[in-house]
Amino acid sequence: MTGEEKANKSPGQERNLSVASILEVTSDFLYVESVDAILQKIVKTVSETYGLARVHVGIREDETGLFSVRAAYGFDQKTEEQLKRVKYTNERMNRDLKPELKIGRNAYYVPAEDWEPDEEDMMFVAHPERLDRARSLPDDWLECDYIDFLMYEKDGSLLGYLEIDEPDDHKVPSEETIRAIEVFTDLAAIAIQNARLYSKVRDEGKKIELLLDLIGHDVNNYAQAVSGFIELAMARSDVPQPARKSLAKAHDQVLNLNKLVRNVKVYAKVESPSAREVHSLDILDIIKEAFETVQSSTRNKSVVMVLEDDGTKKCSDMNHLAKDIFVNLFSNAVKFDDHETVEIGVDLRGVTKDRLEYWQVSVSDHGPGIDDSLKTAIFDRFIQGPSASIGSGLGLHIAKTLVGTFKGRIWVEDRVQGEPSKGSVFRVLLPESKCVV
Repeated sequence: MTGEEKANKSPGQERNLSVASILEVTSDFLYVESVDAILQKIVKTVSETYGLARVHVGIREDETGLFSVRAAYGFDQKTEEQLKRVKYTNERMNRDLKPELKIGRNAYYVPAEDWEPDEEDMMFVAHPERLDRARSLPDDWLECDYIDFLMYEKDGSLLGYLEIDEPDDHKVPSEETIRAIEVFTDLAAIAIQNARLYSKVRDEGKKIELLLDLIGHDVNNYAQAVSGFIELAMARSDVPQPARKSLAKAHDQVLNLNKLVRNVKVYAKVESPSAREVHSLDILDIIKEAFETVQSSTRNKSVVMVLEDDGTKKCSDMNHLAKDIFVNLFSNAVKFDDHETVEIGVDLRGVTKDRLEYWQVSVSDHGPGIDDSLKTAIFDRFIQGPSASIGSGLGLHIAKTLVGTFKGRIWVEDRVQGEPSKGSVFRVLLPESKCVV
């Protein structure tokens, strides 16, 4: 908005415009991840909303405690790069922002008459030829005037400042505008802190993921070696039957150890922010890939999938972790089925629930079934059915967490209604999305 347009607005219209702008940009903050992106959004919005030629933001550095310029708007590229090398101490901030200059809750107006710029400060001066101009009226804006809006951490310490220079109408902003920018900077401070926290959590998540990868790699190597020795022992003809049974149980536990490590690694990824990044994927492709994973890792049993599907693409907004939903469902179907040939039924069809369109995937097994009292609890962490062998109890919780992330639902029913002992059917609802070619 230009200075002329702003001048033609009534106080009420200006207030409504300010509130609308604040709501719009703070809504956008919810979808911005990086601190720098948020800061750039702040300076651009303040400049364009309130008719300001130049705006910049300084943030306190955790490492040095100094305030450095992190985002600027309205400066040429060379000047902006120079500004971002400027750093201020707490002492300098206190010297410039004297109590008598405070004009609001967190706003300080520093008129040119009360400011002695040094060489670095001259970078903020866009029109040196105006430096000698005198103030004709009290609300005239001079070249070296500026207003700082302070932003605070949740603990009350100073986070940074937003500085405005040169209103388009060359007038000191109205009290209405000052109050609006104060509210804006309060909300901006929250967004900045949230972005920094998000960045920290993401970095910590990457460190944990690396640690899990390293541990998982070593554990899997050791488990493979143990598994190999057990298989060699079982291959000997002179091993008595009781010992052979014990070796077989030990071998099963080694496989469970491998599964535990994998589930822990998957769980760490499921709980990370990146798990919420989704795009359109074909559910049938994911199901087939998950089945191949389980089939290739299953020993001493034959595993077949009976698929009921019309072969057309059926897409939902997910990510690569969706495969683990069905890996866990298929693994459980194999684990709890005592038949030499394990048959897993998969039915994929469109359904309407609460006036929304979903793809429903039904995975049925021929295991011992699940008692009604456990049909909800088995999706919690570390909860297993009474027939489960030693394991992590994470598989179904991972499946439930992922389905929830993709805005779907998962539950379990009896395969034959009213007869739990004849197996279970897990139903997964995933919202329909447009398939991307």
